[in-house]
Amino acid sequence: MSRRTLLLMGLAGFACGVALVAITLSSDHVDDRGFEAALTLLVGWSFIGTGLFAWWRRPANGSGALMVAAGFAWFATGLSASDSDLLYTIGIALDALFPGILGHLLLVFPAGRTRTQTERAVVAAIYFVVTVLQVPSLLFEEPGDPRNLLIVRSDQPLSDALDVMQLVAALAVFVWSWVLILRRVRAGGAALRRPLIPVLVTGGVAFSVFAVSKVFDAAGDTSTALNWASEALVATIPFGFLVGLLRTRLAHGAAVSELIARLGDAPGEGPLRAALADALGDPTLALAYWLPESERFVDALGHPVTVAGAGWTEVEVQGRRIAAIAHDPALHEEPQLVRAAGAAAALALENQRLAAELRARIEDLRASRARLVEAGDAERRRLERDLHDGAQSRLVALALKLSLARRTVDDGSETATLLDESSEELQASLDELRELARGLHPVVLTDRGLAAAVRILASRAPVPVEIVALPAERLPPPVEIAVYFVVAEALTNVAKYARATAATVSIEVAGGRVAVDVSDDGVGGADVGGGSGLRGLSDRVAALDGTLRLDSPPGAGTRLRAEIPL
Repeated sequence: MSRRTLLLMGLAGFACGVALVAITLSSDHVDDRGFEAALTLLVGWSFIGTGLFAWWRRPANGSGALMVAAGFAWFATGLSASDSDLLYTIGIALDALFPGILGHLLLVFPAGRTRTQTERAVVAAIYFVVTVLQVPSLLFEEPGDPRNLLIVRSDQPLSDALDVMQLVAALAVFVWSWVLILRRVRAGGAALRRPLIPVLVTGGVAFSVFAVSKVFDAAGDTSTALNWASEALVATIPFGFLVGLLRTRLAHGAAVSELIARLGDAPGEGPLRAALADALGDPTLALAYWLPESERFVDALGHPVTVAGAGWTEVEVQGRRIAAIAHDPALHEEPQLVRAAGAAAALALENQRLAAELRARIEDLRASRARLVEAGDAERRRLERDLHDGAQSRLVALALKLSLARRTVDDGSETATLLDESSEELQASLDELRELARGLHPVVLTDRGLAAAVRILASRAPVPVEIVALPAERLPPPVEIAVYFVVAEALTNVAKYARATAATVSIEVAGGRVAVDVSDDGVGGADVGGGSGLRGLSDRVAALDGTLRLDSPPGAGTRLRAEIPL
């Protein structure tokens, strides 16, 4: 809204107020006309003036427009003081519009708009009660002076019954609205409660007194003092709005000052988030940091974060994006506060951004290592299949042909000797090829799982191997391959270097991790850095975010333990 438009609306409100004062003072059916005129003017101008101010300060927020509408609706209701039959009829027909708009305002304040389907249903119910249910009782009133032009038949008992029906519906919607409002206040943080509580207190008191006065009216025991009290209390609602706004701004200044003091100690990510959460009154606050090279936001651990929606405010320094703050959507109405807090914390946010960038690089490196290991395992499987389906199959066929050729020659001949030697050499080559294929990727691991593969490893070991525990279920393929090679390398080292008489293998799954233990009673003295096999295992396990530990004191055996997350 332009300032000119707002000024014209203000002049219209001023003119309406003056006109209503003139109508009220000249009325023949209003008691204490001076007091009634003063109340009418106070309530109407309070709502219109405060609403125009809010509309000017926050044009995107619907609260200001609703307050202005409430002020004009109040003046429309005041037309019932007129001695003109037409103006009087308009006034009583619109009598319930003001509390309806006021209920709408309280339900959506401070955001100024509905957020859920339930809130939209309540707003629809409010306007149904104050418009559709307002008219029927007017159709059957007893004629009076001034005359209600909507009367179709005089039936006061029916009119009273319809009034009661509207009142019951209004009370039901009133209770429904306050359940939603109180639930929102309870779930929201200080950022929501600061502006909301003064309005809810003034609005709640005014609505309660207004409802009581309506109950007395429906019972035929109209209380003039109670009606005046409800009108006077209604006039406090826009001032409650101003108090809430003032409390928010004062609290904002103090919060930013305290934030600057707390940031003097260069806090880490946790204290920084806590300081910003206290300053903005939002315990759910979260932070994301901008990585310019990859053009993405990450959290403090370096994990990608999607920054979108009204609950995020980006923080910039000299036009350079450094971070984003995730906050309560209620703070979207206070962008200056969030920006001020972000600016105050800019240096600390930049420090944490650099730390997050480093963690993101480490995370990317870890993911890259994992991809390399998975690619290597996939290539091992391909080579194993190629050897099995290609060279190994041809060698088996050649061995069969040599066996058939051997049957065609006499024993003791030179040809028989050559064929026997060739068969032996071929069988040795075939055994070596099978061993190579198993080293690349064991087929049994893919076909039958980790438990079967480990049992075969134990059966081939030159020393007795006791299997203490094996997983009952299949593990993720990269984890199964890593566990298999840990056991295979450990048992190979037992056979080559340990001079052990026995070994044990244990594989247990618990707490989202698999733990592998291989121990022996050999001479000990093993070192992870002493050979390429254990170094390769350590890299493979680390690529899966796991750990590998070796405990091998001289003369006391060796224990190799790996832990890998699932």
